Amino acid sequence: MPDVVKGSAPTGSTGSRRGYRSPVREEQVRTTRRRAIEAAERLFVERGYAGTTVTAVANRAGISAETIYASLQGKRGLLEGVIDAAIRGPDGVAIEQQAWLAEVGTLPTAHDRLAGWVAASCRTLARTSPIHAVIRGAADREQFAVALQDTLRRERVRQVTAIAAEFLADALRPSLTVPEAGRRYAALLSPELYHLSVEQMGWSPADLQEWLTGILQVDLLIAGPS
Repeated sequence: MPDVVKGSAPTGSTGSRRGYRSPVREEQVRTTRRRAIEAAERLFVERGYAGTTVTAVANRAGISAETIYASLQGKRGLLEGVIDAAIRGPDGVAIEQQAWLAEVGTLPTAHDRLAGWVAASCRTLARTSPIHAVIRGAADREQFAVALQDTLRRERVRQVTAIAAEFLADALRPSLTVPEAGRRYAALLSPELYHLSVEQMGWSPADLQEWLTGILQVDLLIAGPS
């Protein structure tokens, strides 16, 4: 006879179903969270971190402020959720990143892969740069925003170093290590440089992408297709 965990209801019992998770309820939670994050993103960009309140986000999203506090722990959690959604997607699954990694990985040369990688990074920066600007503004007064900036920076370096190892390691200039290549890529493909170039200096995203690709082709890779 199989063991039965003490206190659990046997199969077919009408007793407690603590382990049951309703797909409908889970989708409702995801939808509510998505609405809150979308509303917060618009308000943060319009008003900045200091000028945005949880009540304003709740009103814009059509939900209660209590729901935001319960699911996202207030305004700080909203900002963290907004940047995560901008980087990884609304449900945090990074589908777009997985797709472009697979696509770029099939390109025949390191030069082709680098160009495809820069294009994908620029698309991501177009989404995330406004939120990074909000985080930089919040860092003037909020210590958590300083820590968030540091966490995002370190994670960006870690990720691009791993991608450099996968896409470029066999074609890097002899004097260049993979970690150094990752640091250089992360410095150039940064939200700060993107914001300066596009938002403040008026470059088009296409011009910035072309310029960055040219710099990195020369700086990171051995001459000629590889």
